[in-house]
Order: sequence, then C-alpha cells, then structure tokens
Amino acid sequence: MRVLIISKEGDGCGIAWRMVEEGHQVDLWIKHPDYAKALQGIVNRVESFRPYVSQADLIICDLVGFSSYAPLFSRLGKPTLGCNSMGDILELDRRRAMEVFQKVGINTPVTHYFDSPKSAATLRWVNPLGYVVKPSNNLHVSKTYLCDREEIYKWALTTLPTNAELIVQEIVDRSSAVEISTEGWYNGRDWMQPFNHTFEEKRLAVGEVGPMTGCMGNVVFPLRAPNKLVEATVMKLEPVLRKVSYKGPIDVNCLVTKDKALALEITARFGYDAIEALTHGLKGGLGSFLFDTATGIAKSVPMIGYDYLIAVRVVTTPYPVIVKDVSLRGSPVLGLEGPGGSVFPCDVYKESGKYKYASSDGVVCKVAANGRDVREAQRRVYARVADLRVQNILYRTDIGARVDRDITRLKQWGWL
Repeated sequence: MRVLIISKEGDGCGIAWRMVEEGHQVDLWIKHPDYAKALQGIVNRVESFRPYVSQADLIICDLVGFSSYAPLFSRLGKPTLGCNSMGDILELDRRRAMEVFQKVGINTPVTHYFDSPKSAATLRWVNPLGYVVKPSNNLHVSKTYLCDREEIYKWALTTLPTNAELIVQEIVDRSSAVEISTEGWYNGRDWMQPFNHTFEEKRLAVGEVGPMTGCMGNVVFPLRAPNKLVEATVMKLEPVLRKVSYKGPIDVNCLVTKDKALALEITARFGYDAIEALTHGLKGGLGSFLFDTATGIAKSVPMIGYDYLIAVRVVTTPYPVIVKDVSLRGSPVLGLEGPGGSVFPCDVYKESGKYKYASSDGVVCKVAANGRDVREAQRRVYARVADLRVQNILYRTDIGARVDRDITRLKQWGWL
C-alpha cells in the first residue's frame, strides 16, 4: 500500500516509521522547514505532497488544520484520515468545542469566553484555586497556563497574540479529581470497539514540575465493554460525528470527580503518544487498520488483548523550547533497533547505515511496550529505553506510576 502523510511539524513520524516497517511505501511531507532532515533515509521525504496525491492508496493528515484539502481528496476518491472540518473546529476553536460539549450533555468546568487577552483581563478573580488560560488555534502548549495567582494570570495574558481568542476555566481541586482521557474510534457511521482510556503525563519532569509539553508518556488500556465514563463523555459525541461522517479517533480529556466528569478538551486526531502505545497492541498491523478505518469498512479496533499499553517519550535539547538549535545535529543515536518493546523514531535520520539526530524539535523517539498489569508494562518499556544512547537524553521515569491509584479511585466512584 502507498501512504501519503501530510504533516505540519512531524508529529506523524512515529507512525510513518511503523508503516515502513510493515512494508508499506510511505511518502512524507512536512510543512515546517526545521524538519527537513527528520526521517531522511528512512521514508521518502517529498518537497510537495500534491504530485503524490494521485498515487496514494491512503492519505493521512497527522494534525488538525488541513481540512481545506478535503474536497480535493474526496473528488479523487482517496481514503483519508485526519482531514475533517469538524475535527478542525473541535480542536482549534475552544469556544465551539465547549459549546458542543454543552449541546450533547457533557459536563465542563466553569468556563469564560474572551475574544482577546485584553477582554480576558476584565475577569473577576473569584475562584480561590485560580484559572487555566487556553488560547484557540492550536498555539504552542507553552501558551496554556495554570494560574493560581492573579498576578500570574495577568502576566500570562501579555504573552498571547493581541488578537488571540481564548477560554479561561476555573481550576478544579486535583486532590479530589483524576485526569483521564477517553478515546473511541469512529468509522463514519458507528463506533469501533473497544474504547480505551489514557493516563497522560505532560510536564517535563518527574513530580509534575517543569514546563508543559505535548506529552512525556502515557498508559493506554482498552476496555472490554463501554463503562459509565465512556457513556458520559465520548459516546455522547456520536450525533456530531455521524453528521459529518467523521473517521478516526476522537478523544475527550476529563477531570473526573466522585460526582462528575468535567470535559477539558477534545482531540480530534491521533493523540501523541497514545497512538504509538495503542499501535503496540494492534493485531494485523497499523497500515491495514488505518486503511480499513478510512474506507469505513472497519467494525472494530483489532487488539491483541486487553493488556496495559505504555509509551515513553525520549527527548533531547532543545525540547520543549521553541528554539532552533542544531548543535547536536548528526550526533549518533544508538539502540533504535533491537529486541524488546517497540521504538518509534521521530527526530532522526539515517546516513551510511547509521542513525543520527536530525535536530528538528528534540523528540528523538517514543518507546512502547505492553504488560498484563502496569508494573509489567513499565519494566518492559524502561528496559528498552535503557538500551538507547542519545546525547543529553531525557525522559520521565514515572510514566504509569499513578495509574493503579487513579483506577482504584475511579472504580470506587463507580466510573469504571
């Protein structure tokens, strides 16, 4: 099968690698020029995606924001994932996402809407725990702020573009809540079971300190049957998804208390690094599953079993700072090939048979493994991470540490 991946900043590099490993022909176009070397010598990097559209058996857009191309792909009869106008709206327009939640009956935290940082400065500071500032249009994750003091809130607003639309949500007491995501795959008409839950860690360092990142790792576990949390969140989106023939994964991130599941945001695309974790548990290969989903013939997500699936993100400088730094470009990246858990290379290239660091954004690779319980999955994934040799290597050593505790709480509350 020939697969065309259209990317903004290389988020889909890991799945591109996996499909090459499965024997598919992958053509990869990355818009941002800083990613010129990522996966060179590994996949077919192309300077323009348009000449490859007619040859593609499957087109994947790895991030929201590409829906303007949907009419072209549809006219040519190309099975496509990640190229849907509703997906763009749900993720890029935070106000619209909150309105969709309310329309279908999904609870949310107390949310205020503003058309600019200047108007947001008029917010009355009444919640003692503070507020979360979330701009629209997929600004870098560093522009999402947890503000527990009014002076921090006022400073955060000064860092945003003057015309940025944003929402401001009241912080929920984390001591009495669990953060968890619920994902379902949709084939344009129906849900493809099983659903799954994800526990994700976004802070750079152990102990939830350091800057926010896109992700530093997560634990995914498929469900034997839909539970109360699935029914209270992602399943309620079905009328919206069916109306637009949405195909692919859709994820609702929540803070769950004893009494309510409060939706924070929607991910209407592949979740990184949840897709890498999930892929490690797929039966029959990623490429065939994505093709069957895009064509609407898939009836289920073909999992090998109901193991816990884990992914750990391995990074180096300049991650997660948005600074062009090529000082480590060309440095050796060792241990990508070998036994154990799956490795999904991202910011690397291959030259003269050797893997080297491409110095695009610092996400060297993701490492995935599975286990009958969380501890077994952790042992396997970190044993595989230990084989890697990367200059200034950095990864969190506590991915999965909160899972058993949080699952116990959710079960006691009747959600799982």
